[in-house]
Amino acid sequence: MPLSSSLLQSTALADSAPAGDLRRRLELNFGRLHDAEFSFEAAITAFTAREAPGDWLGRTLLGLTLDAQALDRESPRTEETVRRWPEACNARGYIGLVHPAGRADENQVGGHNAMLRGLCEYYLWKKDPRALAAIRGIINHLMLPTRPLYGAYPDHLLDKLMGGPVSGLTVAHDGVWLGLSTDIGTLFFTLDGLTQAYLVDPTPELRRLIETMIARYAQLDIIALSAQTHATLTALRGILRWHMEVEARPEYLKIVRERFQLYLDQARTEHHANFNWFGRPDWTESCAIIDSFMLGVQLWQVTREPFYLEEAHRIYHNAICHHQRPNGGFGCDFCTGSNGDRFVHAFKWFEAPWCCSMRGAEGLSCAARYAAFTDPAAPRGVWFPFYFEGAVTVRAPGGMLVLNATGEYPYGGKINYQVKQAAAGAPWRLHFLVPPGVDAKSFVVKKGETVLPTKLEHGFVVVETTLAADDVVAVEFAITLVCESAKYPTNFPDARHFMHGPLLLGAETATAIAMPATTDLAYLGSGRYQCRRTSVLLTPIDGITYLPEAVARTRTLQSVFSR
Repeated sequence: MPLSSSLLQSTALADSAPAGDLRRRLELNFGRLHDAEFSFEAAITAFTAREAPGDWLGRTLLGLTLDAQALDRESPRTEETVRRWPEACNARGYIGLVHPAGRADENQVGGHNAMLRGLCEYYLWKKDPRALAAIRGIINHLMLPTRPLYGAYPDHLLDKLMGGPVSGLTVAHDGVWLGLSTDIGTLFFTLDGLTQAYLVDPTPELRRLIETMIARYAQLDIIALSAQTHATLTALRGILRWHMEVEARPEYLKIVRERFQLYLDQARTEHHANFNWFGRPDWTESCAIIDSFMLGVQLWQVTREPFYLEEAHRIYHNAICHHQRPNGGFGCDFCTGSNGDRFVHAFKWFEAPWCCSMRGAEGLSCAARYAAFTDPAAPRGVWFPFYFEGAVTVRAPGGMLVLNATGEYPYGGKINYQVKQAAAGAPWRLHFLVPPGVDAKSFVVKKGETVLPTKLEHGFVVVETTLAADDVVAVEFAITLVCESAKYPTNFPDARHFMHGPLLLGAETATAIAMPATTDLAYLGSGRYQCRRTSVLLTPIDGITYLPEAVARTRTLQSVFSR
C-alpha cells in the first residue's frame, strides 16, 4: 500500500506517563539538574558564560522544563529563570556584549540557541507572557540584525580552527564576525531555537532570517571544515522542523537526509555515539547523541522508512543509556572503534555538566513523547515505534485510546498493553515496530487468548482489532544473538561485534581478548551471554548508570573482537 502523505504526530508529554527504566532515568536527571551547579546564580556565572553567554542557563531551563513535564512535576527553578531573566541581560534583552552595528560574535549568537529553546518550551508549557517577551527580545535585538552578515560568514577561514584542543573556544577574528567558534558550525545550530521561536511567535522578519541561514548553511562543506557533529545535527533538526512544520521543500529534506547519512557513515562510533568533530574521533558528546536520536525518529516521521527507527533504537539503548552517569547527568566517552580502541569506556570528562547533563533531559523526554504516533489521515491508526514501559493516552482522529505498557524490551521480546479506555466503533489498526535484530516472522500478537492475524508494512507488524477497557494486547517476538562486522574495518580488519537485538554487547576486560565463537555462547538471560569454553561474559553496555560511580568511571567493555 502507498505511504500516507500526512505527517505522523507524536504523543504530547502531558499524555505520556513513563514507567520502569525510562522513568528511573528521568528521575535521576531531574534530581541532578536541581543540584547547585544548575541554580540561576551558578548558570549566569559559569565558566562557559563568557564564551557562550546564555548557553548553560538556557540548557538548564530546557532540561528542567522537559523533565518536569515528562514526570508530571513542578520545578521552581524554571519559573525563577524566567522571572529573573532580565537580571542576566544587557539593556537590549540578551546576554553579553552589545557589538557595533554590522558586527556579531558566533558563540554569542550560538549560545542563545539553548536559551531560545528553553524559553519556547517553557512558554508552550506555561503560557507565561514573560517567556514570550524574553523570546522577542533575543530575536529582535540579537538574531534579526545578523541577517545581512551571513554572506560574510568566513567559512574559508574555519580550517584554521581545526585541531583546536578546547571545545567551544572563541577565536578572535578581524571582520564582520568578531569571534568564531572552535565548535565549527555553532552559528547554524541556532536554527533549532529560531525555528521553534517562529512556531511560537511567527514574523516575516524571522522567516527571512531562517531562510537566509538555511541557504548559507547549505553552502558549507561539513566534511572539509571538520564541523562539530553537535552543531551539525542540531542545525539539521532546525531545518527538518522548518520542513515539517512550516514549508515542506524537497531541498530541505534532501540536505537533512544527506548530512545525517554522512554522520552515520563517517562520524558514528561502534556504540552509536558520535565523533565530536567530523574526521576527529577525539571524544563523544551526549548532546550530539541526543540530536542523532531525535533526527532518526523525525526522519522516520517524514519518510516512514524503518531504517531510521532501527538506528534510533540502537542510539537510545546503547549511546544514550551508556552516557548517563550514576548521578543522573550525562558525559563523554572515548570513540569506540577508532584510534585502535576496541573498548566502550568513559572519557576524562566523565560528566559534562556544562552541556550534556541538561541535553540528556531532552533525549529522555523525547523517548517518553515517542511512546505512540498517530496519522491525521488514519482515524484509528496507532504506531508504536518503541517499547518503553508506561501509560499513554492516544488522541487519534477516530477517538481516544488509553493504554498501559509493561514489558521486557530490550532484553526480552514480551510487551503487554492493557487497555484502560477505548473509543467504541471501528477496529483499531495497531502498528508494532520490528526492532533491529528481530525477525518479523517471530512476531505473535494476541488479544486475550486469541492470536490476531498480522501483516508486515514498512517495518511494522500490523493488526486490526476492536478494543475495550480491560483488554490486554500481548506482543511477543524472539530476540537472538547476532554477530556482525565492526563499523570501521580499516581500523580492525575482519573484526566483529555482538548484538542482542538493539543492544551492543561487551566483555568486561582490561585487555583485548579473542572473539568467542557464537556457537560457544550460552544465553543467561537479560541480554547476557557466557562462553562455555572460556567463561567470558558478554553483557549489554547500557548498565553503567546503575553502578557505583567509582566503578562506572573505570569500567571497560570490549565490544570489537578479532579472531
